[in-house]
Amino acid sequence: MTDNDSAIGVFDSGIGGLTVLHEIISVLPKENTIYLGDTARAPYGTKSPDTVLRYSFENCEFLVEKRVKLVVVACNT
Repeated sequence: MTDNDSAIGVFDSGIGGLTVLHEIISVLPKENTIYLGDTARAPYGTKSPDTVLRYSFENCEFLVEKRVKLVVVACNT
């Protein structure tokens, strides 16, 4: 897979980021995408800032391991 073929990664703490994913697909229909909704650890709003930061790094690392070319953080937390 070349860099141009690499996916755009999108993550959210739940399913709210699916609206962001939908817009990305609408605007960039030829782009590959990967969505990570961290529903197992949601909601993030009740977590400490350190925990939210750790979860965010873990989610980004997961997407980078999938060789995404861009990570979009769709979480409002």
